[in-house]
Amino acid sequence: MRNDDFHIIGIDGGASNTRGILINQLGETLSSFILDAGTNLSVYNETAAERIINVISQLCKLSKIPFDSIDAVGLGLAGSSHEDGRDQVFKKLDSLNLSKRTLIANDAETAYLVNCPTDRGVLVTVGTGVICIGKNNEGKIIRVAGNGHDKGDIGSGFWIGKQVISNLALNETSVIGDIYLEELMDLLLKITNSNDFNSAIEKIYEDEDQIKIIAKLAKPLIELSIKGNEIGLSILQEATHSVANYIKQINEELHYTSKKIVLAGNGSVMKNDIFRKSINDELCFDYSDIKWTFSKISSAYGAAIMAARLYDVNIQISDILNGKNLA
Repeated sequence: MRNDDFHIIGIDGGASNTRGILINQLGETLSSFILDAGTNLSVYNETAAERIINVISQLCKLSKIPFDSIDAVGLGLAGSSHEDGRDQVFKKLDSLNLSKRTLIANDAETAYLVNCPTDRGVLVTVGTGVICIGKNNEGKIIRVAGNGHDKGDIGSGFWIGKQVISNLALNETSVIGDIYLEELMDLLLKITNSNDFNSAIEKIYEDEDQIKIIAKLAKPLIELSIKGNEIGLSILQEATHSVANYIKQINEELHYTSKKIVLAGNGSVMKNDIFRKSINDELCFDYSDIKWTFSKISSAYGAAIMAARLYDVNIQISDILNGKNLA
C-alpha cells in the first residue's frame, strides 16, 4: 500500500439517496456527506450528474482537500449502464478535471463488495429497488431482479408504494367506511402533505423525485400490515413472496444446495424486521437455518475501494473499520 497521500472519493447513488465518503490510502475517512436525493442515471440523467458534483464538492469542502488532490473517484450508481446519464456525469466531471480518474460501476456491485468481502454469499438489496446478486465458482456475477422501476420488480419499495396508490385509485369511491382503505388514504395524504387523493397524485407526478416519494410509502405500509390492515398485509405478502423467490432462484443458479444460508441484507426496506421476518417465513420450507448479516459501512466505501484498485492501492474492509471517523 502507498505511504504517500492518496485521496479517494466513493459515492453510492440509488433512486432515493446518495452517500459519499472521502478516504485516504490507509482507509481513514476524511469526510462524509449524505444527499437526500437520488442519482439513478436512468431516472435523473443530467440532474443526477449535478447532484454527484454537489456531493463531491461537499466532500472536498468538508475535508479541506482541493479537487486536484483527488486521485480516484468511484461511483456506484443505480442505472449505471444508461449511456446518456454516464455521458452527463463525465461531462460534469471534466469541469473538475476528474473524469479520467473516475470509475462508474453498478451500485449492486459496490454494495456486494462491502457486504460480501470474501466474494461468497448472496446480497439481497431491497430499498427503492430490489436485486439479488452473487458470484459463482468462476467469479462471474449472477443477478436476479434489478430490472428497474418501470420493469415491474415486485417487492421493491417503489413497487409497494405503487400498490398503495393502485388500491386507492381502483377503490376511490369506496374509501369512506372501509377502515383499511381509510388507513391507506391517510398514509398517502400524510406522505404528500395533501388534503385529498387527486391533489396527492398531482403532487407526486409533478415532482422530479416522484420515485422516491412513492417508495416512501413502503415502510409505513409495512407497519400498517402488522397492525392488522388486510390490504397492507396482502401487499407485504406478495412483496416478500417475490423476494424469497429471487433468493431461491439465485441459489439455484449458483448451484447452492445446503439447507443453511447466510444472506447479506442491504437497503432501507430490507432492514425492516417485519419485512425480513416475512421473507424468512417464505424461505423456511426450503432452508432450515437462515441468518442475515448487515455491513457496518456504507456501499460508498465499496465504490472507493473499487476505484483505488485501478491504481494498485489495495484498501481492505478492515482498514476502513479500524480507521478514523468511520461514516
